[in-house]
Amino acid sequence: MHARQVGYCTAAVAFSLLLATCGGGGGDGGGGGGGGCTVTSAASDPLFTDQWHLLNTGQAGGTAGQDVNILPAWNAMPSIKGTGVRIAVVDDGLEIAHEDLCPNVIAGQSFNYLNSGTDPTGGSHGTAVGGVAAARDTNSVGGAGAAPRAGLVGYNLLQSLTAGNEANAMTRGGAAEFVSNNSWGAPDNGRWAASAATWRTAINTGLTTGRNGRGTIYTWAAGNGGTGNVDNSNYDGQANYRGVLSICAVGDDGVKASYSERGANLWVCTPSQGRANHAITTTDRSGALGYNTTGAPPNYSNTNYTNTFNGTSSAAPLAAGVIALVLEANPNLTWRDLRIILAQSARMNDPGNIDWTVNGGGFNINHNYGFGVANANAAVTLARTWVNVGAQVTFATATASVNTAIPDNNATGVSNTINVAGSGIGRIEFVEITFNGTHTYVGDLEIVLTAPSGTVSRLSEVHGCAGGCLGVPGNSWRFGSARHLGEAANGNWTLLVRDLAALDTGTFTSWQLTFYGRLN
Repeated sequence: MHARQVGYCTAAVAFSLLLATCGGGGGDGGGGGGGGCTVTSAASDPLFTDQWHLLNTGQAGGTAGQDVNILPAWNAMPSIKGTGVRIAVVDDGLEIAHEDLCPNVIAGQSFNYLNSGTDPTGGSHGTAVGGVAAARDTNSVGGAGAAPRAGLVGYNLLQSLTAGNEANAMTRGGAAEFVSNNSWGAPDNGRWAASAATWRTAINTGLTTGRNGRGTIYTWAAGNGGTGNVDNSNYDGQANYRGVLSICAVGDDGVKASYSERGANLWVCTPSQGRANHAITTTDRSGALGYNTTGAPPNYSNTNYTNTFNGTSSAAPLAAGVIALVLEANPNLTWRDLRIILAQSARMNDPGNIDWTVNGGGFNINHNYGFGVANANAAVTLARTWVNVGAQVTFATATASVNTAIPDNNATGVSNTINVAGSGIGRIEFVEITFNGTHTYVGDLEIVLTAPSGTVSRLSEVHGCAGGCLGVPGNSWRFGSARHLGEAANGNWTLLVRDLAALDTGTFTSWQLTFYGRLN
């Protein structure tokens, strides 16, 4: 498993900071002060002007307004900053005594998988992630997180990544877990990676029992293998699972970051490094332990901060912070309601992109951007008066047997149709597609699902793989699609499988659909 950050980049001016002192721990679930932190009140944070992902005024040549539109929510009466919401950073560690994090850290609730203690300090990646989500605001140091008054906990799963620990980290906070951020995943090499059954069970448990039964929200980095169309987020059995929100990345111009992976499973994007390698300002391991080791330009003179954080690793916690604001605005939202609100309030970015279309439920959709860029203020506004949707309905079709050879290097391919009737689902929330087949080089395959509405989900694209695309695990792969949100399930669904490159051959054996949604 890899943390999802890519190479470093440039930034603006170095700052000399007025430091707060911190004694390791503190803060309550609302991100209140205490627990060894001495916070100096100030009108602003000295690095906030560089945090274009929160307020893009055109810094370093970016496009003004290409941000998550968060200030109106912060400045509302009452202010919405994540108070009362708990965010878990599941990563390589979290420096809980960091001067800009400790006011929000919930004392004694973090976990270290190496020693079973409550201090997960170690690793730079998680500390940067934590700052993007919930660095403290108005304390005269650093910048601010998207939810600067949310509570923070850290689980250093990536320091001891086993199947058991992986499942444990998804449910460790139990009913108290509001948002679980995961800026990691399968290697971005184009190969199909299945998720563990124990992990899926843990996610399902979190959806059922987290947040006092309303469901933990899982943000997941969509992946950084998009350059050269090597990888697709739908090849990752964690990022494409129905219980997570797969988060993609756009640059400071609102255009897809080259590394950000496409996918029918994508939910929303948020800003991260893109155009001109303009990256994200956030917290770094204190001293010389993190990404900023020397304090030399173009990084900050204070090595407790970095301006080089990037990738979908940074996009995911920005979404987590936005979600924390939405949950403060309406704590009664279920995990399903939250997802629909994000989709309905998302902003269409890069409007000239030819992949944009409107699905049968009236949602703008794009394989590069999901439903668009998260819009914090619009989501908070929508949440305030939201009426929760009805009970979830699940419908699984029988497996359709095909057992047909896929013609090599042939644009016609093999298609098969399943007629769905009596599903009871008038509005889809997610579709799982199980494809069973064999092929000697699965990177040759294009797999496309077409709904009764005409909406297309491109599940697999022709691509190369590091080490070769040698088959599907168990000759079976589960894809996910968010693109049919709001559509009806009944009708004819067609799966087209084509081999679009020479030499390798295979068979389309069978397929099956599972729908998750509601009556209306």
